[in-house]
Amino acid sequence: MFIISKGVILLTIIIQFTATVLLVFLLLGCVDTSSSYSNVYLFNYKFNSSSLLYQHLTLDLNSTNSTTSTTTSILGADLSTISVKVGYLAFCISSEELEQCISNANLANIPQMSVTFLETKFDLLNIAQTFHNSIVHSHLLMASIILTLTILVILCYLILPVSFGAVVVKKIGLVLTFINMILWGLGSMLQHQLVNATTKLMSGVSFEIVEVGRGQRAETMTWVAFSFLIVVFLSFVMMNYVAMKSLKKKGGGGEEKKGVIMEKV
Repeated sequence: MFIISKGVILLTIIIQFTATVLLVFLLLGCVDTSSSYSNVYLFNYKFNSSSLLYQHLTLDLNSTNSTTSTTTSILGADLSTISVKVGYLAFCISSEELEQCISNANLANIPQMSVTFLETKFDLLNIAQTFHNSIVHSHLLMASIILTLTILVILCYLILPVSFGAVVVKKIGLVLTFINMILWGLGSMLQHQLVNATTKLMSGVSFEIVEVGRGQRAETMTWVAFSFLIVVFLSFVMMNYVAMKSLKKKGGGGEEKKGVIMEKV
């Protein structure tokens, strides 16, 4: 019984640790130009070269690097190579001559991406920032990561050969895993809906000049992490059920109320 119980907790720790890593990498998407981070994004904007109106686009020659005094364009002449990837905390901008990832707070330090369309100017980066500030809910992800780390600490405590107040700790873990499951379930659905919204909206209002791509890696990480959180919650349900059943057999109702009895599984 000891080996089975601790084996279940160990397996739950591995699942919980994996979910934690996935959520952290999801939060850190687009913070660096390396593929491990730059390929983790919610959605990306780029110009659709197959659009009939693409030929009317011209890059503003004043799209320059704000950290230098040069007025020559560093974005390259081919607009189809320009893309803006949007993560929870940062953006990645790439073109023929530029590849840079920067946080939302420091967007003023990167080149403008102003494009002229039939005498009307618009900035692809500003559009991405507007959508990010309006519909990306990074605080939900941060709160879920904090809860996930707390639950991981609880699991590490429960796997010890001797743990005080294990019955109470398991109940606390059950409550926290339920809250975390609901919280990130909401976050996952909001993320899915925001990607759908920006895909349909931008395609329509831009006359299909701007093409919106989904971040497949981020979406996969989101739902895998959510699935793991469900598994961890069910594990705590099982652990609490076994603990209550054991207490009833031993007539240990008083032990549960005191919460100070050493449990040896």
